[in-house]
Amino acid sequence: MKVTSLSRHDFFELVRNSPDEFMERIHSPETFVIKRFIEPELALRIRQTAFDSGLASEPSWHPLVEGCPDYHRVHDNYEKAYVKTRMHTFYYHGYYPQNDELFELMQDIFDLKSRMGGYAEGAFRRTTPSDGVVSRVLMHNYWRGGGYQSEHEDPTSEFALVQTLIQASRPGVDYRSGGLYVRLEESGEKFYVDPHTELGDLMVLSPGIRHGVEPVDPDVVDGDWRSNDGRWVIMPIIIHSDEAKNAERPLQVGS
Repeated sequence: MKVTSLSRHDFFELVRNSPDEFMERIHSPETFVIKRFIEPELALRIRQTAFDSGLASEPSWHPLVEGCPDYHRVHDNYEKAYVKTRMHTFYYHGYYPQNDELFELMQDIFDLKSRMGGYAEGAFRRTTPSDGVVSRVLMHNYWRGGGYQSEHEDPTSEFALVQTLIQASRPGVDYRSGGLYVRLEESGEKFYVDPHTELGDLMVLSPGIRHGVEPVDPDVVDGDWRSNDGRWVIMPIIIHSDEAKNAERPLQVGS
């Protein structure tokens, strides 16, 4: 498994000027680490804001329909889940003005995903669930004491041709063992990605490669989601809303 570190400028020049080469390398597979995509101090501030909001409100879940609020949810081996996991997830939506600063920081990623799907840059910046497609920023916290995600491959769509993850923790400081790994075959050797990253780096990889999050510091006996440590990542995504999924015919999306 090859990992290539690039500056933010060099990465987006590669994607814009040589998209076929970029996708060929992604599928080879090659993982890209874009150094200091956001400043480390800013990554910590974003993480702290999410953590504080989680302590100030009860975990909940909401379908992605018109009026869906920002919310947070604790996943703890939910029996009906396609991918078993233990993590605390925060959901932020581009159609709420209070999220403008966060989404502007992620705009280059949203534009990349829009272009790759054949849409104009910014097409889904403020769309709502009734439009059929929305922009979201997820934050995952795999808490110390066994936060994990079972091995799987991500489904692809026109908006998910690459997987994008921003490192929002400090490997070796916030947690000491476990974390993101990939492997080419089910019984193949695990390749750990986190050691190649630092706080604020962007990871770009193929969604079709087998990957998971190995239990984070499983020997910690008092870890839970009410502690601001463990493994944190920020995930900007574009997805179909539940209104589009439930419609008799596809809703009109941005262009």
